[in-house]
Amino acid sequence: MAVPAGANDGDSSTSNVTATSVGSPSVSGTVSVKTVAVTKDTLLVDEDVNNPNVQSYYLDALTANGIDFSTWDLATDPTLPIGFLNAYKNVYWFTGNSYPGPILKYEAQLTSFLDGGGHLFMSGQDILDQAAGTTAFVHDYLHITWDGTETQNDKATTAVHGVAGNAVTNGIGAIPLDHSVLNAAFEDRITPNGAATPAFTDDTSATDALTFSGTYKVVFLAFPMEAYGAAADKSELVRRVQAFFGS
Repeated sequence: MAVPAGANDGDSSTSNVTATSVGSPSVSGTVSVKTVAVTKDTLLVDEDVNNPNVQSYYLDALTANGIDFSTWDLATDPTLPIGFLNAYKNVYWFTGNSYPGPILKYEAQLTSFLDGGGHLFMSGQDILDQAAGTTAFVHDYLHITWDGTETQNDKATTAVHGVAGNAVTNGIGAIPLDHSVLNAAFEDRITPNGAATPAFTDDTSATDALTFSGTYKVVFLAFPMEAYGAAADKSELVRRVQAFFGS
C-alpha cells in the first residue's frame, strides 16, 4: 500500500484484501492489511509492561535532546511488524521489569533491523536472564557472550557507586543508580565479544554495558536507564548515544 506524501507520522489505513481460488471459486480468504506512515527517524519501543510504567524517563530524555520520535507500546500492541521497525534509523528499546526473555519473540525483527544498518539502544535489568542470553542474536548481533548460569546474572550493586565508564564516547565518573525505580538492587554483567567495547562497569569493575560499531550500531545497557542518575544524566547519556549513532 502506498503512503500519501502529505501523511503525518502515525497515520494509518486498513484495506481488506480477498483472494479467491481460480480452480475452486467457492474457496476464498480475506485479510486486513494495515499501512502506517513513518516520517521520523527514531522509534521508542516500550516493553516495560507497565510494571512499573517508566516510559516517562525515556520520553523526557529524548525530548530534552530535541529528538523527534514515535512510540510503540508493546503492552498495547505486542505485534511489531518488521517493515514498520525497518522504516526507522534509530530504535530505543527498554524492558523495565519484563521477565523472562523479553526480547526473545522480537529477535527476528531486530535482526532484520540491524541487517538493514539500523542503530539500536537497549536497556533493561533482566533482558538476558537464564537461556535468554544464549541465543545467536544476543551473541552475534548484540555481541554478548552469556553462558546461561547465574555467574553474571542479578549481581548486587550499590546505589551510591552505580555505574561508571566511557559513556559511549568520553570519560565519565560514577553515576548513582536509583534502585527504587524498579525496586531491584541488582544488574547483570556482560562479556562483550568480537569488536564490541565495554561501556560501563559496576561497583566491582565488572562490565555491564557495551557499544558496537560496524554495518550497524548497538548500545546495550544491562541496567535500566530509568535508574541512571538524575534527569540531566539520562539526557546527557542519550545525547552521547545520538552522537555515536551519527544522528
